[in-house]
Amino acid sequence: MKESGVEAREIAIQCLYRIDETNGFANIILPNLLEGRSLDQRDKNLITEIVYGTTRMRRSLDWVIDRYLSVPPPTKLRSSLRAGAYQILYMRVPSHAAVSATVSASSKKNKSIVNAILRRISEEARINWPNEGTRLSYPEWIIELLIRDLGKKNAFEMLEKMNEAPSVSVRDDGYRQDLASQWITDIIGVSKQDLLLDMCSAPGGKATALATQARKVVACDINESRHKLMHENKTNLSLGNLTQVVSDGRSAPFSSHVFDHILVDAPCSGLGVLHRRADSRWRIEEGDVKNLAKLQIDLLDSSVRLLKDGGVLSYSVCTVTNQETVDVVKSLENLHPNLIPEKLFHERWRKIGNGLQILPQDFGTDGMSMFQWKLAN
Repeated sequence: MKESGVEAREIAIQCLYRIDETNGFANIILPNLLEGRSLDQRDKNLITEIVYGTTRMRRSLDWVIDRYLSVPPPTKLRSSLRAGAYQILYMRVPSHAAVSATVSASSKKNKSIVNAILRRISEEARINWPNEGTRLSYPEWIIELLIRDLGKKNAFEMLEKMNEAPSVSVRDDGYRQDLASQWITDIIGVSKQDLLLDMCSAPGGKATALATQARKVVACDINESRHKLMHENKTNLSLGNLTQVVSDGRSAPFSSHVFDHILVDAPCSGLGVLHRRADSRWRIEEGDVKNLAKLQIDLLDSSVRLLKDGGVLSYSVCTVTNQETVDVVKSLENLHPNLIPEKLFHERWRKIGNGLQILPQDFGTDGMSMFQWKLAN
């Protein structure tokens, strides 16, 4: 009989190995590995924390581990070492238990070296990190960008907070959605008479909330597979006034000047939700921010022709970079001088120009930014 927690650690190591070998996504590989297994909730929680935590803290863990290696280890060995080191350094697991169970969960040929290195790590009184990027486990460019745009204090508080597991919030209708996203649908001020377009809507979190406020919501998104999830959410919530359209928002198949309100919850760098997407920090590249800002401007530009005179345009992103917030706003207002900025207010959000911004450390939510305009008659 296996000692307690060994099977859970075997699954976690297997998941980490597959993520590395296939360049796969943790949130896809992990559920597939868990499916059909008879595990209690405690073991599932342990696996989830090891997989997502190890993925987030990869840079830190590799620096700690590599001090005890003369050559880069094979992927399977590195997966075992990362999983064990994560438990020792970041979880409330007694070091002896973390070492013992991880060694037992490792392959036969790796047991000896896993045992030796994890014991060395567990005996360290304190780790002298070479720099903050290594300690916090982020690419340097993300740290530098956030310091430049938010200032050092806000940036480091945000980076620290996004190394914690994300909070879970549930709406009154049972839909799981972060509080910051819930607040956005309240702040934008939808009317019961509104025909509203949610231009980048899948999987439908904001669209389903707005459908309870507006006369009708048209949910447009380019991703057909994500539309299937939105359809499930729509059905579960019995929302007959929500219509789905598969389309690129830049060439949406709608007549001009038909919508009372348009929400562009645009694709973005996601730097405000790195706690929620464990591997995103290792996938996004610095050049992506500029490219995404261009896409955001294009989507907003396209939305203006669809808006009625006197209609409202709302813009939100789950990021906090200047390129994707105030710079996008400036570009859009130069393109459309007839867009009149609306000054937004919410007691829990910070002001950013005429818009609002919330950072993860403020109230434990996602980091988000939002702006709004009225189209002049």
